[in-house]
Amino acid sequence: MAMSLNCLLLGKTSLSDSFTVNLYETNNVGDSKVLFNSLKIGDLKYIIYNEVRGGNLNEVKINCKKMTLWKVDVTFGDFTEEQINKGQELIAINFLSNYFKNKDEADKSLIIVKLPTTAQETVETVMDAINIALKDAITSVDIVGPDDNMPFMERDTDEAIRMIIRNINNNLKYCKSKTDYDILVSGGAPGIGKTRYGEELFKHLENNQNWVPSEWKNNLHIVGLYLDFGNGCQLDSYDDELTPTVIIGLRIAFTFFIERKYKMKFETFRRLIWEYRDIFMISNVFLSIYNHIHITLQPNQQLFVFLHIDEFQLIDQWESNAVMKRQMAIKQLFKEMTNDLASFLFGPPSRIFVQTFLSGTAPQLVKSTKKPAGVSFTFVNCPQLSLRAMLNIANHYAQKFDPETFDCGTYKWMLCQPFLQLLEDTGGLPRALQYVLDECFKIEGGENEFFEKIYKQHFNTIFYNVKHHLQERYNIYKTIENNEKLALELLYHSIDAIPVSYNTCLDPSKQDYTIEKLERDSHIILNPCDHYSFEFTIKMPFFFICLYNDKLKIVDRELEEVFPVQNEMYWQSWEIFVANYDAFRTNLLIKRGKKSARLGELYRGAHGTQTTLNIEVELKELTVCYAKEQLPCVKPMDEELNSIGASSEAFIIRAIVQNNNLYYLSGTAESLKKEHIKNLEGTTGELHKIFSQCQHITIAFTIQPFDDTILTNNCLIIMKSNFKEYFGPTFASRATFYMTKDINHGSIENYEENSSRKKVKLDFSVCERSL
Repeated sequence: MAMSLNCLLLGKTSLSDSFTVNLYETNNVGDSKVLFNSLKIGDLKYIIYNEVRGGNLNEVKINCKKMTLWKVDVTFGDFTEEQINKGQELIAINFLSNYFKNKDEADKSLIIVKLPTTAQETVETVMDAINIALKDAITSVDIVGPDDNMPFMERDTDEAIRMIIRNINNNLKYCKSKTDYDILVSGGAPGIGKTRYGEELFKHLENNQNWVPSEWKNNLHIVGLYLDFGNGCQLDSYDDELTPTVIIGLRIAFTFFIERKYKMKFETFRRLIWEYRDIFMISNVFLSIYNHIHITLQPNQQLFVFLHIDEFQLIDQWESNAVMKRQMAIKQLFKEMTNDLASFLFGPPSRIFVQTFLSGTAPQLVKSTKKPAGVSFTFVNCPQLSLRAMLNIANHYAQKFDPETFDCGTYKWMLCQPFLQLLEDTGGLPRALQYVLDECFKIEGGENEFFEKIYKQHFNTIFYNVKHHLQERYNIYKTIENNEKLALELLYHSIDAIPVSYNTCLDPSKQDYTIEKLERDSHIILNPCDHYSFEFTIKMPFFFICLYNDKLKIVDRELEEVFPVQNEMYWQSWEIFVANYDAFRTNLLIKRGKKSARLGELYRGAHGTQTTLNIEVELKELTVCYAKEQLPCVKPMDEELNSIGASSEAFIIRAIVQNNNLYYLSGTAESLKKEHIKNLEGTTGELHKIFSQCQHITIAFTIQPFDDTILTNNCLIIMKSNFKEYFGPTFASRATFYMTKDINHGSIENYEENSSRKKVKLDFSVCERSL
């Protein structure tokens, strides 16, 4: 005996069902004798078929050619279906020695055998092929537990429902204008809730049927199909030789007939019906679904299919890769798919209506490169969650455990500042929120224990863990390492909320790195500037900004330590926050190559005279230092923070570009004018010498409205209503939390320009001095 081959019929998964085919130095193949070294896979098919089924010579010769064989590498005792799915097809014209070079390789391999159908197994319809695939299939028994999926709030599905109603009405009227029909699309960055939006939309259609037209009332059957190109139905090299309609039809059939009903993966299903693959055109598959359901339906009942296709951008990526690497002929799969599916929207009315919903990370792929003929695309809005929505989601879990309240009836957990800040730090990104809640509920006792002891939780630790989960999911470090300049620009544009368009290129040396491409391939989240605008702002959750700082080193500490969620230094927190933000943003500007800036640029949104706002100062890298003594003190620093009762909270010294003058930016305690004098007269020695050369400029923060007609030189006012402009959208929420939580009552004073003017209450101030 020259070699022994281990074989297993397709559909079997136990090695106890395997059998052996022995090969000799000389082998009988039909009416010929073939030497072992000359054996081809076509000869092996004859030998295996004759071993399994036998029959007369002509029958074996004909049927063996219809067999399909795959080689699977297997370690006995550790055999899985996944190994079958990754098998190598054995091609009839190749020599056996191409696949099995020696006995040892044969012993570690298994040949999966797909036999042709017999005369009794005639296949004419999709259902016939499905029944063959389901022979010996094992039913999947899913354990149905409680619905713990994170609920979504404030998801506006009204516009999408209106588009679906319009499609149905146009279909019933047999409207011939194809542009009057819409395929729905949800596009954007990973993690913003596109997939969940589709789920919520289908639930609404299923549970609230006020959208159903009168022609379908009491005669409608709704089916939801979820086809995920990223998980479960991925495209691969087997699709190279298939037509677009069969590629999609196979996956629709698998999703409806097999998935979650049987323990069978898509790759196995495809192999089992491979011989009949051409039957699985999209139209045939939907007809089979209707006929299958029709057994339990009333006569002439209407079928409405909500087809959700997820990760649609992978279609284009697969085709580009197949054309370049495997020389596959161009299929235009995305276009052909949408054309075929659109035909189930168009009139005249039929018993099958299919509404397609696409979700993925490449909205511009839909808009430009693969637009199908005629049908329109409508993009549904999938905004980030508001704080109110996130509170409602948290409340969904809290209500299960009768959370504790204050005497006034307010839930105590809703006033837990670190938890609220943690929610804000997600930026409303649903995936980040999910990670936050997962971490919060990991503690012993789960949700109940968390809400019961919410004021004793270690929120800084929770933040750190969520940050690393997001790094594992998005691999932001790699994005930064690949192009540090681009990363700096993304961070800068996000923090300053600078508008961009899809064609904006933030790195001139990489012209193909447009915002459009970055949205598809990276992790940037785009928010429209307004409903009609073609411009967007880049939104980064605070978690992402911390990850950027880890690599870019804008400040030399981890940002979650600089701006902790849980801060116990109540009287100093506001001053520390403002000083650290000023240092972070100044250092970011320097990293971008900026050497000077006007005060109007540094303090965006500040009210002041144009003369003051136009002062241009040199930028030097800043580090926040802590004074060992209250002001007045004798040792100058780059940036200082005072103790309780000190006359100014924080200050920086900067150099004016236009001349050699110095200016000192200070805070306020009693009045803005008096503060200049106090700070100067209260110093001695070297610090007094520096201050005496300064042009004093006070920057005050206030939560009160401000009449910007009351302006004086050397004074800038930043109101709470302008926090988003000064701090940027990401830091603004933290500024609000610090302000409302950590009021330094010693610094709340009234400043009155004169008795006839409106009084301005200055609640907080930051003092900077500039060299």
